[in-house]
Amino acid sequence: MAPVNPRILSSVLIVLFLLLTIGMVYSLSVETHMALKGAVQDKLITVASITASQIDGDAFLQIGPGDENTPEFIRVRDQLRSMKEATTDIRYIYTMRKNGDIIAFVVDADYGSDPDAPYIDDPYPEAEPEMYAGFIAPSANREFTTDEWGTVLSGFSPIRDRAGNVVGIVGVDMDSSVVSAQIDYLNLFFYGIGIISLIAVVSAIIVIERRRVIDARRVEESERKYRLLFERAADAIFLLEAEGEGQGAILSANRAAARMHGYSEEELLRMNLRDIETPETGEQIGDRFNIILKGTWLQGEATHLKQDRTVFSVEFSAGLLDLGQKRVIITICRDITDRKKSDDALRQVTEKLNLLNAVTFNDIQNALFTLNGYLSLSKSLAKDEKLTRTLDRAEESLKKVSRSLNFAKSYQDLGAKPPRWQEVNQVFILGISHLDFSKLERSVHLDNLEIFADSLLERVFLSLADNVLRHAGTATRVTLDYRRSGENLILVFADNGQGISYDRKEMIFERGSGSQKGLELFLIREILGITGITITETGEPGSGARFEMVIPKGGYRFLPDTS
Repeated sequence: MAPVNPRILSSVLIVLFLLLTIGMVYSLSVETHMALKGAVQDKLITVASITASQIDGDAFLQIGPGDENTPEFIRVRDQLRSMKEATTDIRYIYTMRKNGDIIAFVVDADYGSDPDAPYIDDPYPEAEPEMYAGFIAPSANREFTTDEWGTVLSGFSPIRDRAGNVVGIVGVDMDSSVVSAQIDYLNLFFYGIGIISLIAVVSAIIVIERRRVIDARRVEESERKYRLLFERAADAIFLLEAEGEGQGAILSANRAAARMHGYSEEELLRMNLRDIETPETGEQIGDRFNIILKGTWLQGEATHLKQDRTVFSVEFSAGLLDLGQKRVIITICRDITDRKKSDDALRQVTEKLNLLNAVTFNDIQNALFTLNGYLSLSKSLAKDEKLTRTLDRAEESLKKVSRSLNFAKSYQDLGAKPPRWQEVNQVFILGISHLDFSKLERSVHLDNLEIFADSLLERVFLSLADNVLRHAGTATRVTLDYRRSGENLILVFADNGQGISYDRKEMIFERGSGSQKGLELFLIREILGITGITITETGEPGSGARFEMVIPKGGYRFLPDTS
């Protein structure tokens, strides 16, 4: 066997070592890339989730185009700015919502300081799948994305109202330079490794290892900043074991959680969520976890126990957090004991006032009934004509007092029950059923329309119909239909009577106007106003009265046709 040329052997060994080094460098580069990006993704999701949990979803839902200077908009913008200032490597933080199939901006932390910041309902072009997924559960981009604002890695988390409905998302962007600079540095070594000597290869491996240590320290620093946010939150935050035998075990808890429950943080880490909930709500934990594990962000109320066994009420928001190799449940709790006490006290006071009003109304009506009887008896016995006229005027005054009492009773019931969805056609039929409406032709076109209104909506249609019978003497026909106006819906009730003069169109809604002293139309406007519905009279004098009720977006819907 011919001896192997040492130079060839050395060359082969160098090439093999070089290939091995290249493989090692490439493997280290990919691993570092994944570790950095994974840490950034986890951080983005966590920052987005914490921020979303602190935004009032019900107030956020009310922000509309042109509301950039409203307190609701400014409150959300300041919350976003505070989070951005606390996390210096965040480039952008903003909120968005769906307008049909389009995702649009709502509040941007840079609004007011950056002229390029988007306005309310500015559409976002070409939304990626992870952004849509953020309306369901916390998510993050798998890769960097590029748009008109730069190349970023983004995380998203849903904003929910008190009912648990998703009303928008919080988006957090980190500039690609935070991670890409490190990755580019590693790639530079990778591409140059083929033209350097064996010594350079060894040196490159050492440099890369040192770089990994630096990157690890940066990841630790990023985690330290996240921990700072975690600890400074005003609400109690728990990270809980999501699955297995230890389900519900407390993996991490912030200072607010320890302070709220009277334990030290170390004591909480040895406990399970079931240890700090009362048996009444603790037995529901398993069911709650099953719902959360399906990807649902859950909100609700529970009763917790302090270390001294004091029971207090909390409002919680909980969802699934994917930390890569491990899934945990993040739960944010807020003590609502004082709020519930205030609500209970207010409810008791309201009930007592309603009872007092009912007794008072009853006593006054009984007295009026008795007084009216005495007046009738006096009129039958009176012989003097002047005395009879005086008694007639007194009787008319009693009737006015009685009408005012009936109005006050109706106004007392206003808002006593929560608003609800009501089918307009059905409520209209119930309203006119109290009247003799047989002589008037009716034309109703509503297409199974439902509106969200006070429980006294039937009184609205009763009063409108009664107004036709009392004042539109020449009317032979009434119509009830609707039309759309932008995002609003206009419900129209009209007749073909003599109409209302221009100078009285607004006056008729004032209390004290008209033959019935304006009580009914005044009350109609108040009933509708509870849920943001406005009413105006827009008919042409001589062609009939026309009452238009403007129902805002979200206050109407159409039931499916089941016929």
